[in-house]
Amino acid sequence: MKRVFGLDAFRPGQEEVIDAILNGRDALAIMPTGSGKSLCYQLPGLHLRGATVVISPLISLMKDQSDKLQALGLDAPQLNSALPKSETEDSLDQIEDGADFIFTTPERLTTDADFVATLAAQKIDHVVVDEAHCVSQWGHDFRPAFVELKRVFKALGHPPILALTATATDAVVEDIIHSLGMRTPAVINTGIFRDNLRLESVNASNDDDKRSRLVELLRELDGTGIVYAATIKQVEAVYADLTAAGFSVAKYHGKLGPRERRENQERFMAGELKAIVATNAFGMGIDKADIRFVIHYAFPGSLEAYYQEAGRAGRDSEPARCIMFFNIQDRRTHKYFIGGRFRGARTRLQQRRLSEAAMAAELAKLEEKRQTDETNLERIIAYGQTALCRWRALLDYFKAEGVAAEFRCGTCDSCRNPIALPAAS
Repeated sequence: MKRVFGLDAFRPGQEEVIDAILNGRDALAIMPTGSGKSLCYQLPGLHLRGATVVISPLISLMKDQSDKLQALGLDAPQLNSALPKSETEDSLDQIEDGADFIFTTPERLTTDADFVATLAAQKIDHVVVDEAHCVSQWGHDFRPAFVELKRVFKALGHPPILALTATATDAVVEDIIHSLGMRTPAVINTGIFRDNLRLESVNASNDDDKRSRLVELLRELDGTGIVYAATIKQVEAVYADLTAAGFSVAKYHGKLGPRERRENQERFMAGELKAIVATNAFGMGIDKADIRFVIHYAFPGSLEAYYQEAGRAGRDSEPARCIMFFNIQDRRTHKYFIGGRFRGARTRLQQRRLSEAAMAAELAKLEEKRQTDETNLERIIAYGQTALCRWRALLDYFKAEGVAAEFRCGTCDSCRNPIALPAAS
């Protein structure tokens, strides 16, 4: 740890996860953003004799981790759809020569039988599923290929599995364990509370109110941050408003070309921008420690999504602000998203050749998913409206253990400006 990574001590939870991997156990690590989850697979990967396969949902995240390990003198090839043929062949050569770490996407593993056969011919120490909440049908970023990973792990001879995520409710934990076929895993949960993040909910009566408040905030806030919007149309409108107000900003969403997305991300990483205005497509793979603020122009669809996105602020442990604009009318956008996901999934299901009983069972699961999404939406609405400590609301939602009944963070807007309750008559 000292010689390769230059580290003198473990952070909370790291040693327990590493011990589990070195002892050949499956493990699920729930650790907040910036807590050092990468070391949990990198260090045991150097002690064990074979290769560590790291499955990541984002190519940018994969590239960042691969580049850092290569810079340390380790063989860490990556295979994904963004690589040209020559680089893919070089990566396969490195794997066949016995690479230390192998980075890939769930889609590559579940669709490329030749690649899986190449891996199966190697000694695999353990496999790592990063951003493991994506495995769960109840998580906020469901990726169908993740569900097929259990089949791939069987083809690889059932190596030990390490699943990593920043947040997971009890239901998501159960879903991850079941979906990946984990065997009595060690579950290490270091909690979600980060005392440097100041949580705030700002009531905004309409879009004009949001725009004026956002301009005021950006003039007040120091450093660089992210402004999350709910839709591409909203990103474009907010970007235009902030540009007109004289701020150095860029935008990021799925309809931009790859070059523009990459250039805007690089400007953000270099600290050239006051803010990047983005959909939730931006952020999961961003390794920028000094993000000073995250502003949600509209509340997201769940508390899981909110914590993941707001948690990208302040990874350097310095104070950062997480501000959510609250307007109950934004509920309609998420209702539309929920309905669209449900209708799309039902259409795809009806195109499959299933028996009447199997179809009924799958439709019942879809309806359960829709109801769960509706419930999650109501929970974040309640969070936006609460007069109680906002960190307490998050801790209660994620059922954090060891939290005192009288816990108050002392830094959120509710704690700093408590609402006086009427005296009892």
